[in-house]
Amino acid sequence: TDTVPPPVNMSLICHNFHNVIYWNYSEPSLQPQFNVEMTRKYSGAALVCSNTSLYHCDVSSFTKVIEEGYRFILTAVGQNTNYSEISFTYDDTMYPDLVDVQCSLDFPPVNISAVSDQMIKVQFIHPFHIYKYAIIKNERPDHKEFDYMVVAEDHLKQHSFACSYKQHHVCEAEIPVDEKMDRHCVKMKGKMNNVHVSAHQNICIEGKHGDSGPSYTALYIVIPIVAIVVIAFIVWLIYSKLTSGSFPQPKILASILSHMGSVRSLMLPERAILSEVQTGGSPLLQTPTESLPDETLTVFSTPQEEVLRLPIGLKDQEWSGGEVMLPNEGVGLVIERLLDRISELTRRKICRSAPE
Repeated sequence: TDTVPPPVNMSLICHNFHNVIYWNYSEPSLQPQFNVEMTRKYSGAALVCSNTSLYHCDVSSFTKVIEEGYRFILTAVGQNTNYSEISFTYDDTMYPDLVDVQCSLDFPPVNISAVSDQMIKVQFIHPFHIYKYAIIKNERPDHKEFDYMVVAEDHLKQHSFACSYKQHHVCEAEIPVDEKMDRHCVKMKGKMNNVHVSAHQNICIEGKHGDSGPSYTALYIVIPIVAIVVIAFIVWLIYSKLTSGSFPQPKILASILSHMGSVRSLMLPERAILSEVQTGGSPLLQTPTESLPDETLTVFSTPQEEVLRLPIGLKDQEWSGGEVMLPNEGVGLVIERLLDRISELTRRKICRSAPE
């Protein structure tokens, strides 16, 4: 009879207590079936996959005992068959020549922080807290102690620590680093009893001294630019006004020029005791008066000065010395005409008071 070809390229993936065997076959047209038999160092043999047409076999449920070495024999079903085999263990106390693959666990996620310029801290959950349900109960007490090492990339010095699951579920340690470095990286590995726990990449953090507070570089650049733009705008505005020959009048001045009618109301306080200027040689008499002639100059006494009053009754036009003055005339012209009118009335008073 013909010999059935054996499976080829047998391999094993054992990671985090998930263990799967893979293989290929040189004559897939034969539609073969396969058997996977397991032997153990301290226990008997067992058939873990029987007459399967698949090209893999998950043996995780058969390999829960950590302190054990496992060997698997793979054969194709038929007469005069040949076989392939592979072995593995999670326990590193097994002799290396007895196993083909040394399995390991992933290191838990690590939180790294800067304590000072010369010190960093690492924190992580105890591996037993993550993997305890994959370990059989009678072996769990042996895996609550975790010994680990931290290798600082700055000077490649190894620091050793121990963490007990009985005391706390979170492990932490402080590691000295070179303060001159801008970036600190560490590599971590450890053993939970005899099981390797390894991180596949370095854990890094930026140097604490690199964080010197907020940067004002942007302000140093932006502020001078803004100042130059503002100054240039002001210069351009002044130049354009000078060349155009017109400056905008202040709002107060424009309001005065456009609303001269308000001058009269500001200069007309409530009537007080009035003095009437009479002609002739008779002395001045202070008498209350209810109405004044149009040509009479009236004043009210104050402790310091006499204030000129204008006749009331003009609404659309302003009176100044017998002349009609438009509200939009300039303030200077108004004052000038008022002064002329005061001088004229004073001369009239002097002439009327002089003896004939």
